[in-house]
Amino acid sequence: MGEEKEMKVVEGLDLERYMGRWYEIASFPSRNQPKDGSNTRATYKLNSDGTVDVLNETWSGGKRGNYWVLAIAHDYHYALIGEPTKKSLWILCRETRLDDDIYNELVEKAKEEGYDVTKLRKTPHTDTPPEEEGPQDNKGIWWFKSIFGK
Repeated sequence: MGEEKEMKVVEGLDLERYMGRWYEIASFPSRNQPKDGSNTRATYKLNSDGTVDVLNETWSGGKRGNYWVLAIAHDYHYALIGEPTKKSLWILCRETRLDDDIYNELVEKAKEEGYDVTKLRKTPHTDTPPEEEGPQDNKGIWWFKSIFGK
C-alpha cells in the first residue's frame, strides 16, 4: 500500500466564523448515529474562555435527538446519559471514580428505563489521569483540539 500521507488541515481557522449551525451532507456510518437518521446537524457556540459548546442532533423515527440526560446530580457531579434506541448508555462523572452506591443507583435507573445494563462496562482510569488534552501535535493533525476546547 505504500507510505501513509500525513493529513493537511486548515491553518488559521477563524473559530468565530466556524460557529453556528452546520448540516450533515454525508458521513461515514457510525455506531453513535441511528441508521435511519435524517436531518442531522451540529450547532457550535464559542464560549468566552475559547472553548466550544457543540450540540449534535439527528432525527430517528420522527423524533429528534440521540443524547438524553436521564439523571443528573444536583451539583452536576455525575450524569446518566442514554438515547432513544437504548443501544447506548453512559455514566459520566467529573472525577475518575464514582461512589459505588451512586453507581448502583444510576444502573438501577437505567434498568428502570429499559436498558440492558448487563452490557455496561466500567471504563478503567489511572489514579492520576493525564492532564494534557490529547496528543501534543504541532502539525495540526489534531485540529479539533482547537475547535472543541483548549
